[in-house]
Amino acid sequence: MSDQEDKRLSELIHEMRNQLSIAKANLEAFIDGKMAPTAKRLESVVQTLHHLDELIKDLRVLHPSLDAGRSASPARLQEINVCDLLQREFSSLEAVANDKHIALTVFRCPHPAAACQRFYGDPTRVGQIVKNVLLNAIRHTPPGGTVTVDCARRADELQVTVSDQGAGIAREDADRVFERGYRASGAPGSGSGLGLAIVKELVEAHGGSVRLDSEAPAGARFVIRLPGKLPTAT
Repeated sequence: MSDQEDKRLSELIHEMRNQLSIAKANLEAFIDGKMAPTAKRLESVVQTLHHLDELIKDLRVLHPSLDAGRSASPARLQEINVCDLLQREFSSLEAVANDKHIALTVFRCPHPAAACQRFYGDPTRVGQIVKNVLLNAIRHTPPGGTVTVDCARRADELQVTVSDQGAGIAREDADRVFERGYRASGAPGSGSGLGLAIVKELVEAHGGSVRLDSEAPAGARFVIRLPGKLPTAT
């Protein structure tokens, strides 16, 4: 296996574990009676499982011997309602936050923009971007804390801002948090250091940007910008 294939395999395993852990957290919360299995929450679990299925397709492409004859494009750009997609992502992570006794607060546009309801992008990749940043925020926020999401339209871009109440990121780590395999000093848990690197790669593949907001008063704040424009007809 080449270095590139090995890198892609590591990323796929990381992402598949994310999807499984989120689905598992939701189902356990339903069984334990911690959350009601409403239609919207069940839809968010279905979306998570759909994204897992898409990642399995990518795995089959990387290793054709797993499923001979099948193929899939690494980019599945299409017109989507990104407001609905993101709401399901936020709902799917509610159980993960609850399990750590963390409040997940989401602020959204009171009136969804027409451009967001006709957003052009890869729904699985957009879901991966949001999941990775939110999981990172939840991981770094202590029990009793809050993770805040601000989802809004800024000019011709969709902007998602995720803020946590963790210990923050040291100046010497700030420029390296998006490096593959890098874990900030004092980071909790045993993370792989892949999540934010994957976010940067996927955001840039959509023509967008992601940055760590150095002006955050406490904790860490990540700002994701995605253009999501429909292609110009020729």
